[in-house]
Amino acid sequence: MVNAPSNTNGYINSASELRKPDELDPGLPHDTPCLSFWLGQTRSSKLLGLRSTEELPEQVDLAIIGSGFSGSATAYWYLKANPNKSVVLLESREICHGATGRNGGHCRPDCYRGYTSYKANLGKEQALKVHKNEWENFNLLEKVITEEGLTDKVDYVKCKTYDVAMDQGCADGFKEVLAAFRADGGNADLVEWLDAEEAKKATRAPDACGAAIFPASSLWPYKLVCALLEICLEKGLNIQTNTPVTKVVPSEGGSGGVLETPRGSIKATQIVHATNAYAGHLLEDFQGLITPFRGQCSQVTPTKPYSGSKMLTHTYSFRWRDVRNDFDYMIQRPADGSMIIGGGRWNTDITKLINQTDDSVVIPELTKYFETCMPAEYFKKDCR
Repeated sequence: MVNAPSNTNGYINSASELRKPDELDPGLPHDTPCLSFWLGQTRSSKLLGLRSTEELPEQVDLAIIGSGFSGSATAYWYLKANPNKSVVLLESREICHGATGRNGGHCRPDCYRGYTSYKANLGKEQALKVHKNEWENFNLLEKVITEEGLTDKVDYVKCKTYDVAMDQGCADGFKEVLAAFRADGGNADLVEWLDAEEAKKATRAPDACGAAIFPASSLWPYKLVCALLEICLEKGLNIQTNTPVTKVVPSEGGSGGVLETPRGSIKATQIVHATNAYAGHLLEDFQGLITPFRGQCSQVTPTKPYSGSKMLTHTYSFRWRDVRNDFDYMIQRPADGSMIIGGGRWNTDITKLINQTDDSVVIPELTKYFETCMPAEYFKKDCR
């Protein structure tokens, strides 16, 4: 089993009492991060240590700070529409070594589940748009991967996913949300509901009290980012790794400014911050609004009951409401049959997760949980 800190994602804070005033600034990414499963298997990448030019460009049309999904997608779409523009991408560490290079590779649109919460906070119209946006992005991801011929290169697999309700309160909640979504005109046809007995059989989880099925996919996150950036390099993208942006001085009355780094400064007509959890370091107005929230996942080698012809055909989210009010996720990679399992957050103190950016270490209690969660929590049987 391989354990690694997974994503240090930006998290819209709802627990301000857990943060001290002097901890609002997330700082820069850790100097000595560990390697996740995804990163440890790609040490031959030609983007490692890449600096397209020895010196930083003095001036560019667009500067992008951060090289995960957001940064690479920004570069891809911008250069696709503006092939003659100058673009520099600045990364404080190596390409895609932050949250994107550490998450589970689970591409799973929210087809219904968050609807009532979104509606309560945003209203019906905007809530429906949120779900539509999730589905459009899911389809756009597949379109880009297909059109660019990246399916095999990034281990992209389209499949179905189970939302498994592991207690009755969760099952009742899922059905209530799905009914409300359907009643308000949401595209509920994307979701198939299984009642308890059918769910137990389909998911192989004996505690299942119900399950929803809807479209999903899985991929190798780092490889996708690198593939997109390689396309951008051919269009003139300038990549500068190990070059943290320490300050941005905005232009007066404009959208651009000057980016300061230990290697010099760059003047940019436009600047895109794609730093996620670290946004508050350069954009102080976001301190206390976007807060780092740490996760962990593991790569687990399955036993015979989940190997070969008995491999799982769907990805999973296991959810509890009555006791834990939390979830785990799991994918089985068709390429090698290994499991990627994430979650288990109720096993540790939330203060070890919220406002934490140290991705150089793992959390021991989460590591222990992942060692036994398949037989103890999901499938309730001997997995030897």
